[in-house]
Amino acid sequence: MFLKSLEVFGFKSFADRTRIEFADGITALLGPNGCGKSNVVDAVKWVLGEQASKAMRADKMEDVIFNGTESRKPLNVAEVTLTIANENGLLNLEMSEIAIKRRLYRSGESEYYINNTPVKLKDIRELFWDTGVGKTAYSVMEQGKIDQILSSKPEERRYIFEEAAGITRFKVRGAEAERKLEKTEENMRQIEGILGEVKRSYDTLKVQADKTIRYRSLRESVFENELDIQLLRLKGFTQERDRRSSDIEEIRRKRDSIKDEIDRINESLEQNLDQVNSMEEKLVECQKQVYGLAVEKNEKDKQAKLLIERQNEVKSKLAQLEGRKQAVENRVESLREDADGQDETVRDLNRRLGEIEKNIASFEESVAVAGNRISDNDIAAARHEDSIVRLDSERSVMEAELQSITEDIVTELDSKLRDAGYSSRSRSDAEAEVAEALGQLKVLVGGRKNIFTDFSRLHDPSAQDTRRFAENAVATFTELESQLLRLEEGIERYRKTSPLFIDEFLSPEGIITRKRSIDESIQRNRASIVEKRELIQGLKAENTELVKKIDEYRKTLEGLRLNRVQMKTQSEAAEEQARLIRRELASQEAALRELENELFTESKRLEDIREQIDEIEGEIASIEHRGRTLTSELEKLESDISSRNTDVSSKQNALKNRTSEMAKIQGQLEKYHMDLAMSETEIRNIKDNFREAHSRDLMEFEERMFAINTPAGELRERLASARQALKDLGSVNLMAVEEFAETKERYDFLNGQIADLQKARDDLRRITEEIRAESTELFLATYNKIKKNFHNMFRRLFGGGRGEIRLSDPSNVLESGIDIFAQPPGKRLENISLLSGGEKSMTAVSLLFATYMVKPSPFCLLDEIDAALDEQNVTRFVNALREFANVSQYIVITHNKKTVMGASTMLGVTMEESGITKVITIKLENEADRHNDDNLPDIENFEDEDVAPEEGIVVPPRPPRRQRSEKSGEPAAETEPALETEPAAETEPALETESALETEPALETEPAAADESASTANMIDSAEVEPDA
Repeated sequence: MFLKSLEVFGFKSFADRTRIEFADGITALLGPNGCGKSNVVDAVKWVLGEQASKAMRADKMEDVIFNGTESRKPLNVAEVTLTIANENGLLNLEMSEIAIKRRLYRSGESEYYINNTPVKLKDIRELFWDTGVGKTAYSVMEQGKIDQILSSKPEERRYIFEEAAGITRFKVRGAEAERKLEKTEENMRQIEGILGEVKRSYDTLKVQADKTIRYRSLRESVFENELDIQLLRLKGFTQERDRRSSDIEEIRRKRDSIKDEIDRINESLEQNLDQVNSMEEKLVECQKQVYGLAVEKNEKDKQAKLLIERQNEVKSKLAQLEGRKQAVENRVESLREDADGQDETVRDLNRRLGEIEKNIASFEESVAVAGNRISDNDIAAARHEDSIVRLDSERSVMEAELQSITEDIVTELDSKLRDAGYSSRSRSDAEAEVAEALGQLKVLVGGRKNIFTDFSRLHDPSAQDTRRFAENAVATFTELESQLLRLEEGIERYRKTSPLFIDEFLSPEGIITRKRSIDESIQRNRASIVEKRELIQGLKAENTELVKKIDEYRKTLEGLRLNRVQMKTQSEAAEEQARLIRRELASQEAALRELENELFTESKRLEDIREQIDEIEGEIASIEHRGRTLTSELEKLESDISSRNTDVSSKQNALKNRTSEMAKIQGQLEKYHMDLAMSETEIRNIKDNFREAHSRDLMEFEERMFAINTPAGELRERLASARQALKDLGSVNLMAVEEFAETKERYDFLNGQIADLQKARDDLRRITEEIRAESTELFLATYNKIKKNFHNMFRRLFGGGRGEIRLSDPSNVLESGIDIFAQPPGKRLENISLLSGGEKSMTAVSLLFATYMVKPSPFCLLDEIDAALDEQNVTRFVNALREFANVSQYIVITHNKKTVMGASTMLGVTMEESGITKVITIKLENEADRHNDDNLPDIENFEDEDVAPEEGIVVPPRPPRRQRSEKSGEPAAETEPALETEPAAETEPALETESALETEPALETEPAAADESASTANMIDSAEVEPDA
């Protein structure tokens, strides 16, 4: 795992999107003060989750967003992406490359991503748990952080040791367990309060339920007694009816016998008597019918009254339904208008979104075209550069030949002049002039080489720089040409005043002619180079313009993409609003249909009631008409009987006794008929009244009627007693039984929840103790190793001496501070606060490398920690850095040349534009020379020494381990409840722990400790029983 790249945009002085590629080994980050080197470190800390604005050297977090310069506008977003290689799987993600991104808007909104997937800050922090990487880990070491480590309170130095020991996650989980313990206890208090209220309701409803059950029992007793009384009445009237029918038959037989006698006595009266008998029968029948019609009319009147009451109720309900229907119709109309408006808004947003998509496609095409043009120009420029290199090589050969010829000219000229016997002064003047010309020629030739060497080493020059260096080169060659001309003029002067041997130099085959030929070749070479450079200058100028256009296109594209996101957000919001409105519209329309159906049903019911009322009223009218008809028939029959009796009165005198007996029998017969009619009426009334009262047919209980043996008086007493008991009960909550059942269920549930919470509380307490014990063991194992490593690393870096760390409170390992003592060679052991600045830095470096020997961080950023070191200590620091470069990646911000010499890669940070940071990567070509042992001497060799353990350290005991029975898997009875049992139905989401602790790099501890760590983590995840109150 190592840091591959850092991409920064809009963060502090990084106004342009800047990508910094990192290599493994040691990378030196250098540049002038104020150019933004420390902003690179701030960007790494920020993307890893730093939340303190002071740590970012800002008043508020929004200050990290690029705030503009005199020529640049402020940006509204800062974005940093950190790409990490994860081939070894150190991070708990099955990916070979992981990109961590953080984005902050000026509005204060923050976004976090892992491989472009939105995540929470917590996810990023947990990803780097126990790796040495993070905002508080030891992967970032600044000068201020070193001062903080050495100068802060002993308790504030623990984080380095905790991160190396891998107990950061245990501290977080322990804090989470304690928070859950507090929350569990709070839930218990809340549920106990709720349980108290439910208990009061439970007791109250239990009394009411018992009363309701008593009420229902009494109601059942009243019903059964009333049923038995009505059945006894029905039985009595039925028996009375049967007796009267039998009596009537018997009397009729007697009457027939008397009639026979009378017939025998007076046959002449037979017809009249028959008529009278017939009339009497009709009279009795009419009387029965009249009585029956009266009873029937009374019943119909009751039914009509009941139907009228129902009719009034239905009318009232219809009025209410009409009002509700009107309100719903108004709401439906309003919702339809809102839905239409939202649909229009969605269409408008989609149309605008389509226009933005077209613009984005157009600008992306323009960027692609410009990029292709830049690539073509780069290829052409490279071709011209190759030509320049070739021409430059040819010119170097010719210039060397020119210099050799010039020296030959001077030598031969000097020899010829001596042979010709020139005066010493003329010769001296000639030599001085020639020497001066040759000296200037050499200087100018050497200057030309330097110019072209610097020119070839420039990295990505601007068009203006290219033009400046080209003009300097042309000026240099112009001056060289003028010097050569002066030299030729001097030689010409010598030729005019010299002997004839000068002609030999100036002949076509002479050395001067050869020199001129070479000069002309150099001039042609120079012209060709100038032409090539002008072509390169034009191509680079065009590329500069194209880059500016691409930047403008990209800025425009960024704005368009932001607009597209906003449009999509608005469109989705409008569509969601439209869906909500249509959902409510559908709900209201369904409610409207239900109201219409209910209106139709009630209207139909009202119509049915009206028809029933009309039918009953028609029946009552028919009954009254029939009554009047029967009354007329009765009066007529009575009149006819009276007339007939008058006619036979004379005949009846003889038969007075028989007639008198007949009359008595007739009277008795009429009475029996009346009794019979009354019995049938009573029977019908009993059945009808029972049906109306209980909606059941009394004849369903016909078998019960004949099985009743209890006297009616006793039944009435029972009925009166039951009714009195009902009255004594007073008001009764008829739903008390059901409410009590619900309350009892909730009461039992809450009692179960209390038991579950008590179990969870006990489990969390045990887990907290186990975490403390586990953390203490891991911390002490790592602490003792760092303690030993610190002592030995201190001796190596200081060339002797003694370094020591101590727990300020050995009895409380997890909370104890850590004191640092140092004894440089030749000094007494003293607290680090008394050391010099350089000694403090070396002490901090010793502690850092001692920690790396236990658990190295995948990468480390060191910000000018060598600032206070002298040359010898810098050498030791760099040598130590090289030793750890094979296990960690180091990015060092430094101004020290020796530190730079130890790096394999250099990152140059500059500000070509005021307030805008630019980064240039330079891979060192002579890497082997920079890292060989000749350049950096070895650290002094010291044998490692053991360090005696501290006294008084207290390790908290582990709580008893959970045990399970072999058969059922349930906790054994003598042990504490196991956390792996089924959780309660309503639990809080589990702690977001890593799924497999054993996959992380194991500390140098015993295997059992790692297994217990995983067990502790699993127990935390499973012990989260927090029922919803």
